[in-house]
Amino acid sequence: MSGNDKKADYDNNADAYRRWSVADNVYWLVEQTRYFEVLGSVRDLNILDLACGEGRISRILMRQGARSVLGTDISVEMIERAEAQNKTKDGRLVYPALRYEVVDACSETFTLDHPVDLVTAMYLFHYAPNEDALNQMCRHVSRNLKPGGRFVVYTINPECDFSRLDPDLLKKTFGFYYRVVAPPHYELVFDKLTVNMWHWGKATHEEGLERAGLTNIQWHSLCLPASHNELARSLKWYMDNPSCIVLSADKPS
Repeated sequence: MSGNDKKADYDNNADAYRRWSVADNVYWLVEQTRYFEVLGSVRDLNILDLACGEGRISRILMRQGARSVLGTDISVEMIERAEAQNKTKDGRLVYPALRYEVVDACSETFTLDHPVDLVTAMYLFHYAPNEDALNQMCRHVSRNLKPGGRFVVYTINPECDFSRLDPDLLKKTFGFYYRVVAPPHYELVFDKLTVNMWHWGKATHEEGLERAGLTNIQWHSLCLPASHNELARSLKWYMDNPSCIVLSADKPS
């Protein structure tokens, strides 16, 4: 999507997103299990966390032993909230090696002084309203990733059939639902926040990553943690047609 659209979505409705993000929600199990499994150990890695929002994932990465994390997002409101949550009541930094910056993930000029070991994103490509924007994101990733580095993103599933996802059941179970606008344009809706999103195919993702110089592109299906197998039956409707998936790629050495 355009940077201004995403900025407006979140800047104007940050409280709605905050309420949903801190709720006790079974979706976090679905979202994070495969994502962090694919990430593997992040100990001593320098990381760029794109579309970081309020910094939920970047703080987890620091707790898991990352050497440094830079979280970027186009929303000024989200970055301010992320910075606030990395400070104690007396103003000290919880994680001194964690910092945040307002940056558009479609930027063709943003370049780190030192490329990172890992680029992460919890949602990213669905913000691209056209293939050119998605390709810009791919170049943004590759440009800031050092040779031998990895990219892991939790993203909208190209093979999801949104017509089979019951909005009422989604809202009741996860606290959000999807609304069709004019495919590939959809809306992600939770509470009073509506976020524009676009549903791109596998080939579009893979071609963008390959043109940016990334290889070993892999799609990783979602799963539940073994400790919560009791949820398998009640969530089968979603796990059989998940709206999201994990995507990974490497930058050749």
